[in-house]
Formats: sequence, C-alpha cells, structure tokens
Amino acid sequence: MLRVTTIFIFGVSVLVVAPAFWASDFPAWIAPAIVVGGALPLLFVAYTSAPFVNYIHLALPVAARRSREQAIQYAKNLPPYATLYINTMKFTTIPRQTEVRLADLVPDRTWSRPVSFRNQNPVPLPWWQGRTLTQFYTTEKSKPARGTSTFYPEVWEHVYKQIQNNVPKK
Repeated sequence: MLRVTTIFIFGVSVLVVAPAFWASDFPAWIAPAIVVGGALPLLFVAYTSAPFVNYIHLALPVAARRSREQAIQYAKNLPPYATLYINTMKFTTIPRQTEVRLADLVPDRTWSRPVSFRNQNPVPLPWWQGRTLTQFYTTEKSKPARGTSTFYPEVWEHVYKQIQNNVPKK
C-alpha cells in the first residue's frame, strides 16, 4: 500500500502540481523542485522496501511431505543443501522469486535499510533480468495464520534459527 501511495504522490506532483507552477508568475526553479520533492518519497520507499520478503517456500523431499509432523521434523534439522524459494516484490509490484540454498544464507545487518540475512553466493542472472537480490528482510516468527495441507507456519522458526546459526564466509 505504501508503494502505491508513493507512486500516486509522484504522479500527482508531476502531472498536476508542477505544471500549475510552470507559469511566469512563479520562479523557474519551483516546478523542478516540486518534481524532485515528489520523487523523494518514491525513491526512499523503493530503496528501503526492496529486501522485504512476502513468502518463503521450502522445497521438501518426498519423505517430509507425508505429514505435518514429518515436515516439522525435517525443518528442525535441515541439510545445508536445502532449497528455499524467497518471494519478494519489485517496485512495480511484480513478484520476484530467488532460489537459494540454506548454506548460502547468513545473518546480516545494514544501517541504511532493514536486512535480516543475505545470500553469500548469488547466481548471476542474464542482464535483462536485473541483478540478483542478495539482501532479505523477514521477521523471526511467521505471521499468525491457519495451517493448511501445504502451509506450515511453525516451520519458519526452525529455518530462521538455522539461518542465524550460519557463519559468513570471509
């Protein structure tokens, strides 16, 4: 919702407010200042919200898919080659999926935006797909939700603990 709001603010400032000040009654610098002022919230939200994770899917082996208990037991002792699919959202609200191994995720922090872990070995993408995301932000606990036959919210806490226990490569 915040992204949509900043896009709306930018659009109104560029298409409505700035042209109204592009007249001889006002100094010439006012209209460009309004455009820049409308772009600042857009740029700030685009930068700080980039690593926010919408969903994380854990690829379960066939043995762990048989029951909820087996899936939770598997999540308690994940192998380093366990595959996670991390879904984030581009600024244009198009979903983006990043495939990572559990061993490649390490805890991380930055002062400029919220980050809880990063991918140490990003897979290079073709130039037209953009750069691979390396920083991600998510909470320690899963959002309260009702579990289904394919969704187990309590698994995330075990996965998060294992990510926090990974040691960064130097």
